[in-house]
Amino acid sequence: PEFTLSAMTNVLHLPARPDASIACDMSSAPDTPDQRFAEYRELFEQALLRRERRPDGVVFAFRAAPGARDQVDDLARREHACCPFLEYRVETAGDEVIWTVANPVTGEARANVDAILDAFHALPDDAGSDLDGLLKRLAERGLAVRL
Repeated sequence: PEFTLSAMTNVLHLPARPDASIACDMSSAPDTPDQRFAEYRELFEQALLRRERRPDGVVFAFRAAPGARDQVDDLARREHACCPFLEYRVETAGDEVIWTVANPVTGEARANVDAILDAFHALPDDAGSDLDGLLKRLAERGLAVRL
């Protein structure tokens, strides 16, 4: 399968596709960029406990309020559909939902993926602004986003 969810470990793992191009493609997404941006804003406002930028990825910790795990799982699946070059992992640990997005890309393309992860890490700060501004900042860093 494309992803695994183990009830014993309570982990949703969406592995990166090594053959995927380094571009975010929302052209076939069930939601619009504005809708997803609004959903992130709401999730961050209601449940974000902390975030961390690691050398190989980004980690968000959310309060495990009712429905939070389902919402994070759903977002991770949609993110994986538009950015399959990244690896996604969601797990519940105590009263937290931990979402890790990792960069498995090597070589010259790794820096481009790191720039995407920088933007993902900054998303709680940007979620209060407009989507066009975020897309412009990504474009300035040379990142392709297909809507």
